[in-house]
Amino acid sequence: MKEQNPLFSPLSSEESAAVSGGIGVSFDLDTYLYILGAGVVFGNPGLTPDEVHFAWMNSFVFEDNNSLGVSSIVRRNSRRTSFYY
Repeated sequence: MKEQNPLFSPLSSEESAAVSGGIGVSFDLDTYLYILGAGVVFGNPGLTPDEVHFAWMNSFVFEDNNSLGVSSIVRRNSRRTSFYY
């Protein structure tokens, strides 16, 4: 019978450094509340589920730390991109 691989295995610091990276994800509460507030002030009374979903999806911030040392912050479904050096 074939031996099964463990689901989790210990990593050395060198192995950990080789696989670290990826994309960081955070949630911008200010953007979420701003969009909801604009929907309440300028929209019809109450918010539809689509408006709440729009605010939710546009409030996630993705951070990509690439190998050049440049961190770019990208908002989902947005044309705005900020670069921090």
